[in-house]
Amino acid sequence: MPPKSQTFQLAQLVKLQAIRLQIGRFEQSFKAIPEEIATIESNAHRYGEEIEQNKKLEQSINSQYRSYENEIQDRNNKLAQYQNQLWAVKTNIEYAALLKQIDTLKGMNEITNDQIFHLEEEKEQLLIHRVEKEKAFEEVKAANEKRVEELELKLKKAQKELDVLRQKEQRIAARIPQQLISRFKKIAEAREGIAVVSANGGICNGCFTSIRPQVYDKIRQGGTIVQCESCSRILFFDVSRESGQSS
Repeated sequence: MPPKSQTFQLAQLVKLQAIRLQIGRFEQSFKAIPEEIATIESNAHRYGEEIEQNKKLEQSINSQYRSYENEIQDRNNKLAQYQNQLWAVKTNIEYAALLKQIDTLKGMNEITNDQIFHLEEEKEQLLIHRVEKEKAFEEVKAANEKRVEELELKLKKAQKELDVLRQKEQRIAARIPQQLISRFKKIAEAREGIAVVSANGGICNGCFTSIRPQVYDKIRQGGTIVQCESCSRILFFDVSRESGQSS
């Protein structure tokens, strides 16, 4: 009969590895959840930035609109002065000069009125775009809040499950000598988390290297910690697989 302690330790190592792999998958899912939440918040923030940019453009147009109106008002004041001066001039030259100034101011007002018209069109388009954006933002915001709430609940639930797994990991690890745990962890770090593999069929099922017959017999007998001579993984004989093949 092989020493119970070695056989027991091998069984515990297999369990420990399974738990650690499960913990790794949970931690990976943890990483994905905060990343998704961050993406959702970033998209919502982008909506807000676009709306603010739209408002700044509207403010700029309003400022330009008022500037044009002031220009027209100033010219209209001058036009009124020139119109009054027409009655006071004494020569045709003075009269013609005033008419020329009046025509120039009227022409400038026409140009400015065209500019105001285009500004009004641009302002209307910006307003329509902003209203549409704000409506879409509210819809996205509501959907995002619901999704974030779902993700946070999922994260909380997964955290509880992870805590249970870690407690189980600690209980299993406590049954294994510290020296063997250290060896196990070192191999796992080097072999993508897989430190213990079966040797059924006379091969290491980690690197698929053939095992020497005398070493394989030792593994089948149990009671000894044997490592693969090629990949250094700890080998064990999986009785359940052997019985399944026999049946």
